[in-house]
Amino acid sequence: MSNVIEYTMHAKPGQYDNVLNAYVEFADQFGERNLSEDLILVTGDPEAGIVRGFGVFLSDDEALDVVNAHMFVEFRDSVADLLTEVPVRADLELVHVFVK
Repeated sequence: MSNVIEYTMHAKPGQYDNVLNAYVEFADQFGERNLSEDLILVTGDPEAGIVRGFGVFLSDDEALDVVNAHMFVEFRDSVADLLTEVPVRADLELVHVFVK
């Protein structure tokens, strides 16, 4: 079964758009360069200043490798000063997908 990584960031007031744009740019570049990534979703809640990314991977090992990937570390460091707290990563099991 596939794994889903959820990564949540809380932007400082006035920094939501910067965090969101950085996340989208990272997601596009990471997805293009990492063939093991099946799907990347980036969601946002501008009122709460929350940006969440979801990555779907074929295996546990591929999902775990992301946290140490150079691109991910650079991205995380580039937005650190724009956040109110340390981002939260959740490892989830993909149990169902419906696409129309």
